[in-house]
Amino acid sequence: MASEIAAPELLALQPQENLQPDCHIQRCAAKELTYNEFYWRFMHANWPVIITDVSNNWECRNWAKTETETKAEKDNENANINPCVTGKQDLINFDYLKSRIGNFAVPVADCNATYFNSHAKLELKFHDYLARWQQRSMEDVEANCNDVTKDNLYLKDWHLAAQLPAYEFYQVPKYFASDWLNEQLIYEKRDDYRFVYMGPQSSWTSFHSDVFGSFSWSTNIVGHKKWLIMPPGEELKLSDRLGNLPFSIDERQLEEQNVRYFTINQTANEAVFVPSGWHHQVWNVTDTISVNHNWFNACNVSQVWRNLLSNLEAVRKVISDCQQMDNFEAHCQTMLRASFGINYLDFIELLEFIAARRLAARKDQKMTTSFLLFDRYQMNDYHLQSDLECVRQLLGHMLQEPSVRQCPAQLHDRCHRLWQQLQQDKD
Repeated sequence: MASEIAAPELLALQPQENLQPDCHIQRCAAKELTYNEFYWRFMHANWPVIITDVSNNWECRNWAKTETETKAEKDNENANINPCVTGKQDLINFDYLKSRIGNFAVPVADCNATYFNSHAKLELKFHDYLARWQQRSMEDVEANCNDVTKDNLYLKDWHLAAQLPAYEFYQVPKYFASDWLNEQLIYEKRDDYRFVYMGPQSSWTSFHSDVFGSFSWSTNIVGHKKWLIMPPGEELKLSDRLGNLPFSIDERQLEEQNVRYFTINQTANEAVFVPSGWHHQVWNVTDTISVNHNWFNACNVSQVWRNLLSNLEAVRKVISDCQQMDNFEAHCQTMLRASFGINYLDFIELLEFIAARRLAARKDQKMTTSFLLFDRYQMNDYHLQSDLECVRQLLGHMLQEPSVRQCPAQLHDRCHRLWQQLQQDKD
């Protein structure tokens, strides 16, 4: 999303260098962290990072009203201190939000009610939601920051960018621009994975890992979030005898089960990068607004494929007594899409889309300037080549998978044709 025509910013990916693995979650300033370093050190390594000063020029900074504070006070801020204690925090600019955004129907989760191991869902008009939130915030102030449990509504998974495409309220940071998932969905004008979250103090998101095994990034526009996050596999220490994971976690539980985890205190103008398969739970310590994306690319698309395989096996197991029925494989793919969100056909269509765009860009130099990611980022030739090589190698693995050969819609033939095309391009 770009508010003015400007020269594209180059995503200058370079060959991987030997990097020491991280063992702690770092805070990196956007002005010091290069795209290449982020790609290899964090995204390719599947390791979290907090990036500061990412939203300095975003229009949605107007969604907050900043209380007056001295420079010395700003410099001494500590993300581990609850702003309720100090009394210094950004405030939601309810009037601006109502004036700038129409009264759309918005998806809301009731954090005080559960429904089949998730928060109960409802739909409200946006301005009605803001009115209830503003009333709740006033009650919180009068109660000296004590929780008001009678109303804990969290506006989540709102497709505001798609709903109001002319409202350029943020720009995707360069670090997250290599986004195969939303690249295809936005181009084809389908439901995407770009979201806005808004919620009062004490609203929260339950324990989970992100859809498809994707990456996610979350940038706070206003407020303070607390995260508990753990590397892949650590969540298994929390499962019950049936393999079910808990709906909610806390530090005591994690310590008792000897879980390796990290705590993140995220404040305004900071982006948290969440790698694939990292389970996490998030609380809004104060009134909070964030912009979030889910996405995958060359760094984690193989993990998405592995998740597709395992979910297909789960579907097959559930309906194993129907294996003799006509079109059994097609039924499995239908159920896979319903339960997982995509199926084999969706996945090969995405790979075909990504490969076609990058092949065209490499062959036509004019295409490299018109083919921009989020209207502002251009991949260098090495990046294009690296993406294509990733797709070629993944297709090689897919062609060895029996379920691909069994899948309807000539999936195996499509994989083979695309693999041959990329093999010829490589040669």
